[in-house]
Amino acid sequence: MRSDFTDERAWQAARAAALAENDDGFRAYVQVIDEPQFADSTWQGLRQEVRALDEHAAVLFVVDGPALADDHPILVVDLSDEARAAFRCVAHELWGIDNNLNLANMDWDEFADNVDRGGVFLGFPA
Repeated sequence: MRSDFTDERAWQAARAAALAENDDGFRAYVQVIDEPQFADSTWQGLRQEVRALDEHAAVLFVVDGPALADDHPILVVDLSDEARAAFRCVAHELWGIDNNLNLANMDWDEFADNVDRGGVFLGFPA
């Protein structure tokens, strides 16, 4: 979900990186929401909007201002009733979070506990 509309080129780069297939053929299966009505929305507000829908995924990915920077650290927001703390994930690793959380193959903490000092998930060590 896009919440920053200040840089179209950076948005397109972040979107492409998040949707790209990795070397093993995995990719994120996400519904891209690119609607100006969500401009400058907080992640908390976006979370509330999505949770109000009858059906939604387990996780919300927000492309905000910081996500438009190099490596595109996209904000990862929990949509469960637990409301766990959000963290960031570099766009090219988003597929792992999407695939595993939406299938309940892995838990939130397995990703959230493996962020770097800046709070960004960079992937699991090889």
